[in-house]
Amino acid sequence: MSYKDIRTRYALLAKIVILLAVLGLSMFIFANIGEDPSHVTFSLIAFVISVAALLLTTLQSTTIARQMQMTERAAREVRETGEQIKDLIGRDKRLASEIHQDIELDREIIAALEAHGVGENERERRDVAKRIALHLKSATKKHK
Repeated sequence: MSYKDIRTRYALLAKIVILLAVLGLSMFIFANIGEDPSHVTFSLIAFVISVAALLLTTLQSTTIARQMQMTERAAREVRETGEQIKDLIGRDKRLASEIHQDIELDREIIAALEAHGVGENERERRDVAKRIALHLKSATKKHK
């Protein structure tokens, strides 16, 4: 149930209470005509205080309903955020693993270049490239 529906329901309840209070007040005054004025005044004050307390309780119920909805929405958002954080952690771990594999592959390339050199002519460079390719194939097989 939405807050607007709850607010409408409590507003209707408050209107009913006010209507009944006016009817009760008019009946009270009509029934106590000719009675002791101090007794009537005391009873009238007690009646007004009771109606005010009832109205305040009704209005407070509206506020409580709104706070409950806000709390539920906040809890839902916290759960969703927690799921998103878990997803991010999983992605972060996968990325870290891929980065470590890339670093290891870079080390293999550096080791191959240090072992074989770059080469001074075309034939030597092709030979170095073939050795590096073989080295990389064996390195990628290790990682899989």
